Amino acid sequence: MTITWTDWQAMAVPLVLALGAIAVLLIDGFWSTGTKQLKHTAATLITGAVILFGLAFIAAQRNDFHAGFCRTVVEGPAECSLVVEPLTIGLWAVLLIGGLGVVGLSAYRLLSADIPVGEYHFLLLSALVGATVLAGARDLATMVIALEVVSLPSFAMVALRRDRRGSEGAMKAFLVSVLSTAVMLFGVSYLYGVTGSLYLQTIATRLPGIDTDLRRVAFAAGLFVIVGFGFKIAAVPFHGWLPDTYAGAPVEVAAFLAVVSKSAGVAGLLVLMTFGVAPSGGDLRMVLALLAAVTMTVGNLAALRQVEAVRLLAWSSIGQVGFLLAPLAVGDAQAVVGYLAAYVVVTLGAFGAVAVVQRHRPAGLLTDYRGMVRSEPGLGVALVFFLVVLAGLPPGLAGLFTKFAAFQAVIGAHMGWLAVTMAVNVMIGLAVYLRWVAELIRLPADDPFSVDIENPAVAVISACAGAAVVLSILPGALFALVT
Repeated sequence: MTITWTDWQAMAVPLVLALGAIAVLLIDGFWSTGTKQLKHTAATLITGAVILFGLAFIAAQRNDFHAGFCRTVVEGPAECSLVVEPLTIGLWAVLLIGGLGVVGLSAYRLLSADIPVGEYHFLLLSALVGATVLAGARDLATMVIALEVVSLPSFAMVALRRDRRGSEGAMKAFLVSVLSTAVMLFGVSYLYGVTGSLYLQTIATRLPGIDTDLRRVAFAAGLFVIVGFGFKIAAVPFHGWLPDTYAGAPVEVAAFLAVVSKSAGVAGLLVLMTFGVAPSGGDLRMVLALLAAVTMTVGNLAALRQVEAVRLLAWSSIGQVGFLLAPLAVGDAQAVVGYLAAYVVVTLGAFGAVAVVQRHRPAGLLTDYRGMVRSEPGLGVALVFFLVVLAGLPPGLAGLFTKFAAFQAVIGAHMGWLAVTMAVNVMIGLAVYLRWVAELIRLPADDPFSVDIENPAVAVISACAGAAVVLSILPGALFALVT
Protein backbone atom coordinates (compact mmCIF):
# COMPACT_ATOMS: atom_id res chain seq x y z
CA MET A 1 0.00 0.00 0.00
CA THR A 2 1.35 3.41 -1.02
CA ILE A 3 0.90 6.29 1.42
CA THR A 4 0.06 9.47 -0.47
CA TRP A 5 0.49 13.12 0.51
CA THR A 6 -3.22 13.27 1.30
CA ASP A 7 -2.78 10.37 3.73
CA TRP A 8 0.01 12.25 5.50
CA GLN A 9 -2.18 15.35 5.76
CA ALA A 10 -5.08 13.34 7.19
CA MET A 11 -2.93 11.77 9.90
CA ALA A 12 -0.67 14.78 10.60
CA VAL A 13 -2.17 15.67 13.99
CA PRO A 14 -2.27 12.11 15.45
CA LEU A 15 1.22 11.45 14.07
CA VAL A 16 2.77 14.53 15.70
CA LEU A 17 1.06 13.70 19.01
CA ALA A 18 2.48 10.15 18.81
CA LEU A 19 5.99 11.46 18.08
CA GLY A 20 5.65 13.82 21.05
CA ALA A 21 4.67 10.90 23.29
CA ILE A 22 7.75 8.94 22.22
CA ALA A 23 9.99 11.99 22.74
CA VAL A 24 8.70 12.54 26.26
CA LEU A 25 9.27 8.91 27.19
CA LEU A 26 12.81 8.91 25.75
CA ILE A 27 13.77 12.11 27.56
CA ASP A 28 12.46 10.79 30.85
CA GLY A 29 14.23 7.48 30.43
CA PHE A 30 17.64 8.57 29.15
CA TRP A 31 18.17 12.08 30.53
CA SER A 32 19.74 11.01 33.80
CA THR A 33 21.59 14.25 34.55
CA GLY A 34 18.58 16.57 34.58
CA THR A 35 16.92 17.64 37.81
CA LYS A 36 13.33 16.67 38.50
CA GLN A 37 12.13 20.21 37.88
CA LEU A 38 14.01 20.47 34.58
CA LYS A 39 12.70 17.11 33.32
CA HIS A 40 9.15 18.04 34.34
CA THR A 41 9.44 21.38 32.54
CA ALA A 42 10.83 19.70 29.42
CA ALA A 43 8.02 17.15 29.37
CA THR A 44 5.41 19.88 29.83
CA LEU A 45 6.91 22.02 27.05
CA ILE A 46 7.08 19.13 24.59
CA THR A 47 3.52 18.05 25.34
CA GLY A 48 2.23 21.61 25.06
CA ALA A 49 4.19 22.20 21.85
CA VAL A 50 2.79 19.20 19.98
CA ILE A 51 -0.76 20.06 21.08
CA LEU A 52 -0.26 23.66 19.93
CA PHE A 53 1.00 22.32 16.60
CA GLY A 54 -2.23 20.36 16.29
CA LEU A 55 -4.30 23.46 17.00
CA ALA A 56 -2.29 25.49 14.46
CA PHE A 57 -2.72 22.74 11.86
CA ILE A 58 -6.48 22.54 12.23
CA ALA A 59 -6.73 26.36 12.14
CA ALA A 60 -4.87 26.34 8.81
CA GLN A 61 -6.85 23.39 7.42
CA ARG A 62 -10.26 24.40 8.73
CA ASN A 63 -12.01 24.62 5.35
CA ASP A 64 -10.09 21.79 3.65
CA PHE A 65 -11.08 18.19 3.07
CA HIS A 66 -8.55 15.37 3.35
CA ALA A 67 -9.52 11.73 2.93
CA GLY A 68 -6.78 9.31 3.94
CA PHE A 69 -6.18 5.60 3.45
CA CYS A 70 -8.83 5.21 0.76
CA ARG A 71 -9.54 2.32 -1.54
CA THR A 72 -11.48 2.42 -4.76
CA VAL A 73 -14.66 0.40 -5.20
CA VAL A 74 -16.48 -0.82 -8.29
CA GLU A 75 -19.52 1.38 -7.65
CA GLY A 76 -19.77 4.60 -5.66
CA PRO A 77 -17.15 6.82 -4.04
CA ALA A 78 -13.91 5.53 -2.58
CA GLU A 79 -13.99 4.01 0.90
CA CYS A 80 -11.72 5.87 3.35
CA SER A 81 -10.56 5.09 6.88
CA LEU A 82 -9.59 8.60 8.06
CA VAL A 83 -11.28 11.81 6.94
CA VAL A 84 -10.51 15.40 7.92
CA GLU A 85 -13.53 17.62 7.30
CA PRO A 86 -15.36 20.39 9.23
CA LEU A 87 -16.85 17.95 11.77
CA THR A 88 -13.44 16.38 12.37
CA ILE A 89 -11.83 19.82 12.74
CA GLY A 90 -14.42 20.92 15.30
CA LEU A 91 -13.99 17.77 17.37
CA TRP A 92 -10.20 18.01 17.18
CA ALA A 93 -10.33 21.61 18.42
CA VAL A 94 -12.39 20.57 21.45
CA LEU A 95 -10.15 17.60 22.25
CA LEU A 96 -6.86 19.46 21.87
CA ILE A 97 -7.99 22.48 23.89
CA GLY A 98 -9.08 20.13 26.67
CA GLY A 99 -5.74 18.31 26.53
CA LEU A 100 -3.79 21.58 26.62
CA GLY A 101 -5.72 22.70 29.70
CA VAL A 102 -4.91 19.45 31.50
CA VAL A 103 -1.23 19.92 30.64
CA GLY A 104 -1.39 23.38 32.23
CA LEU A 105 -2.90 21.90 35.39
CA SER A 106 -0.07 19.33 35.47
CA ALA A 107 2.85 21.78 35.55
CA TYR A 108 5.66 21.54 38.10
CA ARG A 109 4.49 21.79 41.73
CA LEU A 110 0.88 21.20 40.60
CA LEU A 111 1.08 17.51 39.69
CA SER A 112 1.39 15.22 42.71
CA ALA A 113 5.04 14.55 43.55
CA ASP A 114 4.49 10.76 43.58
CA ILE A 115 3.30 10.62 39.96
CA PRO A 116 6.05 9.74 37.42
CA VAL A 117 6.14 12.67 35.01
CA GLY A 118 7.41 10.88 31.91
CA GLU A 119 4.80 8.15 32.07
CA TYR A 120 2.08 10.69 32.82
CA HIS A 121 2.76 12.83 29.76
CA PHE A 122 3.34 9.77 27.56
CA LEU A 123 -0.04 8.33 28.53
CA LEU A 124 -1.76 11.71 28.12
CA LEU A 125 -0.44 12.17 24.58
CA SER A 126 -1.16 8.53 23.70
CA ALA A 127 -4.78 8.97 24.74
CA LEU A 128 -4.97 12.15 22.65
CA VAL A 129 -3.67 10.18 19.66
CA GLY A 130 -6.56 7.75 20.01
CA ALA A 131 -9.05 10.57 20.56
CA THR A 132 -8.04 12.45 17.40
CA VAL A 133 -8.05 9.28 15.30
CA LEU A 134 -11.49 8.38 16.66
CA ALA A 135 -12.91 11.77 15.66
CA GLY A 136 -11.71 11.28 12.08
CA ALA A 137 -12.31 7.52 11.74
CA ARG A 138 -14.70 6.37 9.05
CA ASP A 139 -14.53 2.60 9.42
CA LEU A 140 -15.44 0.40 12.37
CA ALA A 141 -12.05 -1.27 12.73
CA THR A 142 -10.28 2.08 13.05
CA MET A 143 -12.93 3.26 15.52
CA VAL A 144 -12.50 0.24 17.80
CA ILE A 145 -8.70 0.48 17.78
CA ALA A 146 -8.77 4.24 18.37
CA LEU A 147 -11.22 3.87 21.24
CA GLU A 148 -8.90 1.37 22.92
CA VAL A 149 -5.95 3.71 22.40
CA VAL A 150 -7.97 6.29 24.36
CA SER A 151 -9.10 3.87 27.06
CA LEU A 152 -5.93 1.94 27.91
CA PRO A 153 -3.75 4.99 28.73
CA SER A 154 -6.65 6.62 30.58
CA PHE A 155 -7.08 3.92 33.22
CA ALA A 156 -3.29 3.53 33.43
CA MET A 157 -3.17 7.23 34.38
CA VAL A 158 -5.66 6.58 37.18
CA ALA A 159 -3.26 4.06 38.76
CA LEU A 160 -0.10 6.19 38.49
CA ARG A 161 -0.28 7.28 42.12
CA ARG A 162 -0.21 3.61 43.22
CA ASP A 163 -2.43 3.95 46.28
CA ARG A 164 -5.46 1.85 47.21
CA ARG A 165 -8.13 4.21 45.85
CA GLY A 166 -6.24 4.74 42.61
CA SER A 167 -5.71 1.03 42.08
CA GLU A 168 -9.38 0.30 42.78
CA GLY A 169 -10.54 3.02 40.39
CA ALA A 170 -8.15 1.84 37.67
CA MET A 171 -9.29 -1.78 38.07
CA LYS A 172 -12.94 -0.77 37.69
CA ALA A 173 -12.11 1.27 34.60
CA PHE A 174 -10.11 -1.65 33.17
CA LEU A 175 -12.86 -4.21 33.70
CA VAL A 176 -15.44 -1.89 32.15
CA SER A 177 -13.13 -1.23 29.21
CA VAL A 178 -12.70 -4.95 28.56
CA LEU A 179 -16.44 -5.59 28.80
CA SER A 180 -17.38 -2.65 26.58
CA THR A 181 -14.84 -3.65 23.95
CA ALA A 182 -16.18 -7.20 23.87
CA VAL A 183 -19.76 -5.95 23.49
CA MET A 184 -18.73 -3.52 20.77
CA LEU A 185 -16.76 -6.12 18.82
CA PHE A 186 -19.76 -8.44 18.96
CA GLY A 187 -21.90 -5.74 17.36
CA VAL A 188 -19.21 -4.85 14.80
CA SER A 189 -18.93 -8.49 13.69
CA TYR A 190 -22.67 -8.70 13.06
CA LEU A 191 -22.72 -5.37 11.22
CA TYR A 192 -19.98 -6.69 8.98
CA GLY A 193 -21.88 -9.93 8.45
CA VAL A 194 -25.06 -8.07 7.50
CA THR A 195 -23.55 -5.39 5.24
CA GLY A 196 -20.30 -7.00 4.09
CA SER A 197 -18.27 -3.91 4.94
CA LEU A 198 -16.63 -2.09 7.85
CA TYR A 199 -16.71 1.33 6.16
CA LEU A 200 -19.36 3.63 7.60
CA GLN A 201 -20.50 5.14 4.32
CA THR A 202 -20.96 1.68 2.78
CA ILE A 203 -22.84 0.47 5.85
CA ALA A 204 -25.14 3.51 5.65
CA THR A 205 -25.78 2.83 1.95
CA ARG A 206 -26.49 -0.89 2.32
CA LEU A 207 -28.56 -0.98 5.50
CA PRO A 208 -31.79 0.40 3.95
CA GLY A 209 -31.69 -2.27 1.23
CA ILE A 210 -31.41 -5.39 3.37
CA ASP A 211 -34.43 -7.62 4.02
CA THR A 212 -36.60 -7.46 7.12
CA ASP A 213 -35.00 -10.31 9.04
CA LEU A 214 -31.49 -9.00 8.50
CA ARG A 215 -32.70 -5.53 9.48
CA ARG A 216 -33.51 -6.87 12.94
CA VAL A 217 -30.01 -8.32 13.17
CA ALA A 218 -28.55 -4.98 12.05
CA PHE A 219 -30.57 -3.16 14.73
CA ALA A 220 -29.27 -5.54 17.42
CA ALA A 221 -25.71 -5.12 16.10
CA GLY A 222 -25.98 -1.32 16.13
CA LEU A 223 -27.41 -1.53 19.65
CA PHE A 224 -24.36 -3.51 20.84
CA VAL A 225 -22.01 -0.91 19.35
CA ILE A 226 -23.93 1.89 21.06
CA VAL A 227 -23.81 -0.02 24.36
CA GLY A 228 -20.03 -0.28 23.95
CA PHE A 229 -19.81 3.49 23.59
CA GLY A 230 -22.25 3.86 26.47
CA PHE A 231 -19.75 2.20 28.79
CA LYS A 232 -16.98 4.50 27.58
CA ILE A 233 -18.92 7.73 28.15
CA ALA A 234 -20.58 6.45 31.35
CA ALA A 235 -24.15 6.71 30.10
CA VAL A 236 -26.69 5.19 32.48
CA PRO A 237 -26.95 2.22 33.14
CA PHE A 238 -23.29 1.73 32.16
CA HIS A 239 -21.96 4.35 34.55
CA GLY A 240 -21.18 2.48 37.78
CA TRP A 241 -17.40 2.67 37.37
CA LEU A 242 -17.13 6.44 36.94
CA PRO A 243 -17.58 8.03 40.43
CA ASP A 244 -15.07 5.74 42.15
CA THR A 245 -12.60 6.14 39.30
CA TYR A 246 -12.78 9.93 39.44
CA ALA A 247 -12.47 9.93 43.23
CA GLY A 248 -9.49 7.55 43.19
CA ALA A 249 -7.58 9.36 40.47
CA PRO A 250 -5.43 12.47 40.95
CA VAL A 251 -7.54 15.56 40.27
CA GLU A 252 -5.61 16.29 37.06
CA VAL A 253 -6.34 12.78 35.79
CA ALA A 254 -10.01 13.12 36.78
CA ALA A 255 -10.08 16.35 34.75
CA PHE A 256 -8.57 14.49 31.80
CA LEU A 257 -11.18 11.74 32.07
CA ALA A 258 -14.03 14.25 32.30
CA VAL A 259 -12.79 16.48 29.51
CA VAL A 260 -10.77 14.50 26.94
CA SER A 261 -11.74 10.86 27.44
CA LYS A 262 -15.46 11.59 27.66
CA SER A 263 -15.31 13.98 24.70
CA ALA A 264 -13.56 11.30 22.65
CA GLY A 265 -16.35 8.82 23.39
CA VAL A 266 -19.02 11.36 22.43
CA ALA A 267 -17.07 12.17 19.26
CA GLY A 268 -16.93 8.50 18.28
CA LEU A 269 -20.63 8.01 18.91
CA LEU A 270 -21.41 11.15 16.90
CA VAL A 271 -19.35 9.88 13.96
CA LEU A 272 -20.97 6.43 14.17
CA MET A 273 -24.52 7.80 14.17
CA THR A 274 -23.92 10.55 11.61
CA PHE A 275 -22.07 8.56 8.97
CA GLY A 276 -22.83 4.92 9.75
CA VAL A 277 -25.69 3.11 11.41
CA ALA A 278 -28.35 5.85 11.57
CA PRO A 279 -27.55 8.84 9.32
CA SER A 280 -31.20 9.61 8.59
CA GLY A 281 -32.97 8.51 11.78
CA GLY A 282 -34.46 5.20 12.82
CA ASP A 283 -34.92 3.03 15.86
CA LEU A 284 -31.32 3.43 17.02
CA ARG A 285 -31.84 7.16 17.41
CA MET A 286 -34.86 6.45 19.63
CA VAL A 287 -32.60 4.23 21.76
CA LEU A 288 -30.20 7.16 22.12
CA ALA A 289 -33.07 9.44 23.12
CA LEU A 290 -34.14 7.02 25.86
CA LEU A 291 -30.52 6.70 26.98
CA ALA A 292 -30.27 10.51 27.14
CA ALA A 293 -33.38 10.83 29.32
CA VAL A 294 -32.30 8.16 31.79
CA THR A 295 -28.69 9.37 31.92
CA MET A 296 -29.44 13.02 32.67
CA THR A 297 -32.05 12.11 35.29
CA VAL A 298 -29.95 9.60 37.22
CA GLY A 299 -26.81 11.74 36.99
CA ASN A 300 -28.47 14.88 38.32
CA LEU A 301 -30.42 13.12 41.07
CA ALA A 302 -27.29 11.35 42.31
CA ALA A 303 -25.30 14.61 42.19
CA LEU A 304 -27.79 16.12 44.65
CA ARG A 305 -26.60 13.72 47.37
CA GLN A 306 -22.86 14.28 47.00
CA VAL A 307 -20.79 16.02 49.67
CA GLU A 308 -17.39 15.75 47.93
CA ALA A 309 -16.50 18.13 45.11
CA VAL A 310 -14.95 15.53 42.78
CA ARG A 311 -17.86 13.11 43.21
CA LEU A 312 -20.32 15.92 42.55
CA LEU A 313 -18.48 16.79 39.33
CA ALA A 314 -18.39 13.09 38.43
CA TRP A 315 -22.15 12.67 38.74
CA SER A 316 -22.65 16.07 37.14
CA SER A 317 -20.63 14.91 34.12
CA ILE A 318 -22.98 11.93 33.79
CA GLY A 319 -25.93 14.33 33.76
CA GLN A 320 -24.19 16.48 31.15
CA VAL A 321 -23.70 13.40 28.96
CA GLY A 322 -27.49 13.04 28.92
CA PHE A 323 -27.81 16.58 27.55
CA LEU A 324 -25.15 15.78 24.94
CA LEU A 325 -26.97 12.63 23.83
CA ALA A 326 -30.26 14.49 23.33
CA PRO A 327 -29.26 16.51 20.20
CA LEU A 328 -27.15 13.56 19.05
CA ALA A 329 -30.30 11.43 19.09
CA VAL A 330 -31.96 13.77 16.58
CA GLY A 331 -28.89 14.16 14.37
CA ASP A 332 -27.91 17.76 15.17
CA ALA A 333 -24.11 17.57 15.04
CA GLN A 334 -23.72 21.34 15.39
CA ALA A 335 -25.60 21.41 18.70
CA VAL A 336 -23.59 18.43 19.99
CA VAL A 337 -20.19 19.96 19.21
CA GLY A 338 -21.24 23.39 20.52
CA TYR A 339 -22.47 21.89 23.80
CA LEU A 340 -19.33 19.75 24.06
CA ALA A 341 -17.07 22.79 23.58
CA ALA A 342 -18.79 24.77 26.35
CA TYR A 343 -18.77 21.73 28.63
CA VAL A 344 -15.03 21.17 28.11
CA VAL A 345 -14.08 24.78 28.89
CA VAL A 346 -16.09 25.15 32.11
CA THR A 347 -15.48 21.61 33.39
CA LEU A 348 -11.75 22.09 32.93
CA GLY A 349 -11.95 25.36 34.87
CA ALA A 350 -13.99 23.77 37.66
CA PHE A 351 -11.52 20.89 38.02
CA GLY A 352 -8.69 23.43 38.06
CA ALA A 353 -10.29 25.18 41.02
CA VAL A 354 -10.87 21.85 42.77
CA ALA A 355 -7.23 20.86 42.17
CA VAL A 356 -6.04 24.06 43.86
CA VAL A 357 -8.27 23.56 46.90
CA GLN A 358 -7.54 19.85 47.35
CA ARG A 359 -3.80 20.43 47.43
CA HIS A 360 -4.40 22.27 50.69
CA ARG A 361 -7.58 20.56 51.95
CA PRO A 362 -7.32 16.92 50.82
CA ALA A 363 -10.75 15.88 52.13
CA GLY A 364 -12.34 17.67 49.18
CA LEU A 365 -15.66 18.35 50.90
CA LEU A 366 -18.02 21.04 49.65
CA THR A 367 -17.78 22.69 53.06
CA ASP A 368 -14.07 23.29 52.38
CA TYR A 369 -15.18 25.92 49.86
CA ARG A 370 -17.25 27.90 52.35
CA GLY A 371 -16.65 31.63 52.09
CA MET A 372 -14.13 31.37 49.25
CA VAL A 373 -15.72 34.27 47.38
CA ARG A 374 -14.67 36.46 50.31
CA SER A 375 -11.34 34.92 51.27
CA GLU A 376 -10.10 34.13 47.72
CA PRO A 377 -12.32 36.30 45.50
CA GLY A 378 -10.57 35.56 42.21
CA LEU A 379 -10.76 31.79 42.52
CA GLY A 380 -14.16 31.87 44.20
CA VAL A 381 -15.82 34.07 41.59
CA ALA A 382 -14.31 32.00 38.76
CA LEU A 383 -15.68 28.77 40.27
CA VAL A 384 -19.10 30.37 40.76
CA PHE A 385 -19.10 31.38 37.11
CA PHE A 386 -18.15 27.87 35.95
CA LEU A 387 -20.98 26.38 38.01
CA VAL A 388 -23.44 28.96 36.69
CA VAL A 389 -22.48 28.08 33.10
CA LEU A 390 -22.95 24.37 33.82
CA ALA A 391 -26.38 25.17 35.27
CA GLY A 392 -27.30 27.28 32.23
CA LEU A 393 -28.03 30.42 34.23
CA PRO A 394 -27.21 34.05 33.32
CA PRO A 395 -24.59 35.46 33.19
CA GLY A 396 -23.32 32.05 32.07
CA LEU A 397 -24.90 32.49 28.65
CA ALA A 398 -22.63 29.92 27.01
CA GLY A 399 -24.39 27.20 28.99
CA LEU A 400 -27.79 28.79 28.43
CA PHE A 401 -27.41 28.99 24.65
CA THR A 402 -26.04 25.47 24.27
CA LYS A 403 -28.92 24.10 26.34
CA PHE A 404 -31.33 26.15 24.24
CA ALA A 405 -29.79 24.70 21.05
CA ALA A 406 -30.26 21.19 22.45
CA PHE A 407 -33.90 22.00 23.29
CA GLN A 408 -34.45 23.45 19.83
CA ALA A 409 -33.02 20.35 18.15
CA VAL A 410 -35.20 18.00 20.21
CA ILE A 411 -38.39 20.04 19.76
CA GLY A 412 -37.70 20.34 16.03
CA ALA A 413 -37.60 16.55 15.85
CA HIS A 414 -41.03 16.38 17.57
CA MET A 415 -39.70 14.65 20.69
CA GLY A 416 -41.78 16.56 23.21
CA TRP A 417 -41.35 13.95 25.93
CA LEU A 418 -37.56 14.32 25.75
CA ALA A 419 -37.83 18.12 25.87
CA VAL A 420 -39.98 17.86 29.02
CA THR A 421 -37.42 15.51 30.59
CA MET A 422 -34.65 17.96 29.76
CA ALA A 423 -36.62 20.85 31.32
CA VAL A 424 -37.11 18.88 34.54
CA ASN A 425 -33.41 18.05 34.64
CA VAL A 426 -32.46 21.68 34.15
CA MET A 427 -34.36 22.40 37.37
CA ILE A 428 -32.61 19.54 39.18
CA GLY A 429 -29.28 20.78 37.86
CA LEU A 430 -29.95 24.21 39.33
CA ALA A 431 -30.26 22.62 42.77
CA VAL A 432 -27.02 20.66 42.22
CA TYR A 433 -24.87 23.62 41.26
CA LEU A 434 -26.50 26.32 43.40
CA ARG A 435 -25.91 24.18 46.50
CA TRP A 436 -22.18 24.48 45.82
CA VAL A 437 -22.50 28.18 44.96
CA ALA A 438 -24.23 28.74 48.32
CA GLU A 439 -21.19 27.31 50.12
CA LEU A 440 -18.90 29.59 48.15
CA ILE A 441 -20.73 32.79 49.09
CA ARG A 442 -21.54 31.98 52.74
CA LEU A 443 -19.76 33.79 55.52
CA PRO A 444 -16.29 32.26 55.96
CA ALA A 445 -15.74 29.64 58.62
CA ASP A 446 -13.29 30.20 61.45
CA ASP A 447 -10.41 29.19 59.18
CA PRO A 448 -11.34 30.54 55.74
CA PHE A 449 -9.56 29.14 52.71
CA SER A 450 -6.62 31.36 51.77
CA VAL A 451 -3.49 30.30 49.92
CA ASP A 452 -1.04 31.44 47.29
CA ILE A 453 -2.29 29.90 44.06
CA GLU A 454 0.43 28.67 41.69
CA ASN A 455 0.88 30.66 38.46
CA PRO A 456 0.11 27.77 36.04
CA ALA A 457 -3.18 27.13 37.84
CA VAL A 458 -3.99 30.85 37.72
CA ALA A 459 -3.27 30.84 33.98
CA VAL A 460 -5.48 27.82 33.21
CA ILE A 461 -8.38 28.94 35.40
CA SER A 462 -8.17 32.49 34.05
CA ALA A 463 -8.05 31.23 30.46
CA CYS A 464 -11.10 29.02 31.04
CA ALA A 465 -12.99 31.85 32.73
CA GLY A 466 -12.03 34.27 29.94
CA ALA A 467 -13.08 31.77 27.27
CA ALA A 468 -16.39 31.16 29.05
CA VAL A 469 -17.03 34.92 29.17
CA VAL A 470 -16.22 35.34 25.48
CA LEU A 471 -18.42 32.40 24.53
CA SER A 472 -21.21 33.86 26.65
CA ILE A 473 -20.93 37.15 24.72
CA LEU A 474 -20.39 35.48 21.33
CA PRO A 475 -22.18 32.10 21.55
CA GLY A 476 -22.19 31.79 17.78
CA ALA A 477 -18.49 30.83 18.01
CA LEU A 478 -19.52 27.56 19.67
CA PHE A 479 -21.71 26.54 16.77
CA ALA A 480 -19.22 27.79 14.16
CA LEU A 481 -16.94 24.88 15.09
CA VAL A 482 -18.99 22.76 12.70
CA THR A 483 -20.16 24.43 9.50
